[in-house]
Amino acid sequence: MSRGMRWVDFSEQRAFFRLTGPDRVRFLNGQVSNQVDRDLSALSIEACVCTLKGKVQSLIHITGDPDCEALLIDAEIDQREDVFERLDRYLIADDCELEDVTGTVVLWHGFGEDSTAAENPETSRRSHRLGPKGWDVFEKPAGESLERIQEGEIEELRIEFGIPKWGHELTGEEFPAEVGLDRRAVDFHKGCYLGQEVVSRIESVGRVKRGLCWVEGDQDLVCGPVLSEDVEVGKLTTVKGFQGLALLNRSFTSDVEESRLLNGLRLREFRSA
Repeated sequence: MSRGMRWVDFSEQRAFFRLTGPDRVRFLNGQVSNQVDRDLSALSIEACVCTLKGKVQSLIHITGDPDCEALLIDAEIDQREDVFERLDRYLIADDCELEDVTGTVVLWHGFGEDSTAAENPETSRRSHRLGPKGWDVFEKPAGESLERIQEGEIEELRIEFGIPKWGHELTGEEFPAEVGLDRRAVDFHKGCYLGQEVVSRIESVGRVKRGLCWVEGDQDLVCGPVLSEDVEVGKLTTVKGFQGLALLNRSFTSDVEESRLLNGLRLREFRSA
């Protein structure tokens, strides 16, 4: 399975929750921004858990068992308690049960030219978790020597594909559109969910105050305010050497060409999955 693939073990880096019961799809669909009411037996999707004001409280991944008996949810390990408490709070009259199964789930993610990771439909799910087309595999991939993705490479992928992370680009004060999640973690045609009215209004208006950008400089970058002519126009949220992610004012970035300098920073186009 591992030939031509590169892998990262997320088993201890993610918090996992299992949602069972006949109302599980209807309940979760009313809590998250993406469409849960579809076949998730071979697919892992991203979704935002939003506040009533439409701001991203958590970014989660959702998939289903091949036998359709449960939904498996995973989130960043630092948000383990927050995600569980938020979902559990709204489990009132729904016939389903939420269980924290963190520490019992094996999850590897891989991508590369070899697609044999999909050979076992019981353990493999299509996923863009790190940006490129890949696979979430709920078992350790076969092979004695796996080519692993290093932490620094994961940060580079996050930067190049614009993948937000809690505590960096996500703090609980961002709308999905500000961090690019409206493009892959929001379904604007699904039914109601918490925060939908605000998220949909932003989509119809077509603008937000800030936007996530890939930037690079001529020297090592440092997280913190970004200035233009001594005026703060945003902040660097993730840095890796000469490149990083920045949340910048839309009023500034909307007319900026890719090659234009922003106080020593160049704006770049995100890579597409």
